[in-house]
Order: sequence, then C-alpha cells, then structure tokens
Amino acid sequence: MCRKVVNNAAVLYFYKNYNFYFMEDQQQAANSSLFQLNLDASNSYTLRSAASWAKVLGVVSIILGILFILMGIVIQSTMSKYSNYGGEFRNSNSLAADFGMIIYVIMGLIFIVAAMFSINFGNRIIKALKTNDQEALSSGFAACRNFFAFWAILTIISLLFMLLGVAGLATQ
Repeated sequence: MCRKVVNNAAVLYFYKNYNFYFMEDQQQAANSSLFQLNLDASNSYTLRSAASWAKVLGVVSIILGILFILMGIVIQSTMSKYSNYGGEFRNSNSLAADFGMIIYVIMGLIFIVAAMFSINFGNRIIKALKTNDQEALSSGFAACRNFFAFWAILTIISLLFMLLGVAGLATQ
C-alpha cells in the first residue's frame, strides 16, 4: 500500500512538473492547442514592443506624408514663378509644376494612409494585451495584415510601372 502511494505521488509529480502526458492527455493537449494560442511573457513583450514601434512608424509616416504634401505645394509655387517669365517653355513649366505637385500629394497621402494602418495595429494590440481580449488581438492582427497588404499592393503597382518604363526604353 505504501509503495503504491509513493508511485502515485511520483507519477503526479512528473505529470505536473515535467509535462509528462499520458496518451489520451497528449491527444487532448494537441486538440486544444490547435484552436487556442497562449501568449507567454516573452511573446507578450515582443508583441507589445512591435506594437509600440508600429505606433512610432505611424507618427513618423504622418509627418513624412505632411512634408511630402508641403514639398509638392512649394515646388508647384516655385516652378509657377518661372513660368511667368515667358518664353517658349511657359506652358511646359506650368504643366510640370502641376504634375510634380500631384505626384508629391499622392505620395504624401499614401504615407498617411499607411500610417493609419500602422497606428491601428499598434493601438489594437496594446489594448488587447492590457485587457487580455481575444477579439481585440484578432482585430490588431487584421490591422497588421491590412498594413502589409497595402504596402504589397503598392509595391506590385510600382513594379508594374517600372516594367512599363523599361519596356518603353527598350522599344526606343
């Protein structure tokens, strides 16, 4: 009787402290971990750090977007001054100034939209970690996906424009 109690205590000790699972426990643990993720302290810290950096990136991107828009306006007004002097390039200077402003404004808006995705990711993840809310965590990851999808689509569009430019140079 005494030996059986000692053996049961040893099994219980290994079961609790060394994750010594029996066959049915292993299957149950595998099924529960398939649908449920647990964040340990290290993963929580890493995710919180990534969210903080995402917020920093968002603020810097907003500033950069505003600077792009301001540069577009400054370049347009500066180049418009030179079109007032007349000459044979008067209309082309005005057209180039307007086109340059449009390009800079579009670039500024792209950075501002990307900043909103980045800030949303940071805010939602930090809220989810503070409140231990699974829905907020899912929402934060969805915002992260939107951020990367936005930049992936813009990168693909940029590559297409570059390929069109290279194809145009090759035909000349």
